[in-house]
Amino acid sequence: MMTVSADRTTPPAWSNPNFRRLWRGSAASALGSEVAELALPLFALLTLSASAAQASTLRVVQFLPFLLATLPAGLLVDRLGPGRLRLMIGADLGRALLVLLIPVAAWTGTATVTGLYVVVFAVALLTVVFQVADFAVLPAIVDEGQLVDANGKLAAAQSAAEMGGRGVAGLLVQAISAPAALLGNALGYLASAVSLGRIRPAGTDRQPVAHRPPARRSALREAAQGVAVAVRHRYVRPLLGEAATFNLFNEVFVLGLLLWAVQQARLGPVAIGAIFTAGGVGSFVGAWFGARLTGRFGYGRVLLCTLAVGNGAPLGALLANRAGPARLPLLCAAFVVMGVGIGIANVHAVSLRQTATPESLRGRVNAAYRLISWGCVPVGAALGGVVATQAGPFAAIAVGAVGVSLATLWVVFSRVPALTAIHDAAAPLTGS
Repeated sequence: MMTVSADRTTPPAWSNPNFRRLWRGSAASALGSEVAELALPLFALLTLSASAAQASTLRVVQFLPFLLATLPAGLLVDRLGPGRLRLMIGADLGRALLVLLIPVAAWTGTATVTGLYVVVFAVALLTVVFQVADFAVLPAIVDEGQLVDANGKLAAAQSAAEMGGRGVAGLLVQAISAPAALLGNALGYLASAVSLGRIRPAGTDRQPVAHRPPARRSALREAAQGVAVAVRHRYVRPLLGEAATFNLFNEVFVLGLLLWAVQQARLGPVAIGAIFTAGGVGSFVGAWFGARLTGRFGYGRVLLCTLAVGNGAPLGALLANRAGPARLPLLCAAFVVMGVGIGIANVHAVSLRQTATPESLRGRVNAAYRLISWGCVPVGAALGGVVATQAGPFAAIAVGAVGVSLATLWVVFSRVPALTAIHDAAAPLTGS
């Protein structure tokens, strides 16, 4: 009934010095980025006196490269092969330099909203490159049996950064000003570059590889190949469908929750922050410890069951309207459960995609995956606005919660639950 995977006989990822360097770099970069998530809009509003429309445009500019540059970045990552790690280091150094321009411009009196748009757009472009390359580099650094544990540790670092980064940013902005707070963002990228520069993967990214695509091949055709694999592969396709559906309806859910909390429940900023912090705590716990479940219960079962728990947890928010004084603890509990389930499931899903995708296609397939799944975010935000306007915020909560829970069906009706160990997914590519 239970199958012990190879993961249980493999040393933990933390025993790998190269992974520890990657983890430290990722953690530093994530913390700096989370500081910027709050410091950037505050810089625009407080230092540049930006209007609401300009602040909104800043967010669009920050997100746009993820739609425009993801596929080209995937193609670049696959073509570089041995240069992927150096590409990540270059992206870190470039982001650090660009972010440093913001406080320098503020202190010299030359900062403008338009200039901020340009810098933020350029930083986001490099972030796309860094994240696409990161997906392809990790399997070259750790053993196959360490992959789930490694992704768990990286996801936990991201969750911890989400929990603490914005709080740190608020303190820094109040204590030393928004421009000075952005120095923390730049220092995070520099620390990441230094840590990544110390990685010496044996026989991988430091050596030439023979799989590089022929130079004469059409870039458009190569990018299209990544999209084709993402939507046809028997393991990647259901994960993509689940992620896209989740992102679409989660935007509806979160928007409805925010509007309801502020307009109807009269919850203050501290209470609302506590709800989302609870989700971050759950995600950290799930990501850090989730790999321990795999060997005991089987890979596919763990992924499916934790996905069902995490995606089903928002349904608990439907009770908040009648919970009275208990609504805040109820919502916090729902977000903790959601965080734990999705934290575990996401680690397993990322590891599965890395294992199932041929090495020569990882950059392009990940780029296509991110393009499609993240492309649903603005659609969901728009849909949430329509539902909340026409039927009220709580209706948006209901639509979002039901939609998120149904996202699990993509995995239910797939081959993923039958996987007993992650290496079972590393079969030759056969489409569907």
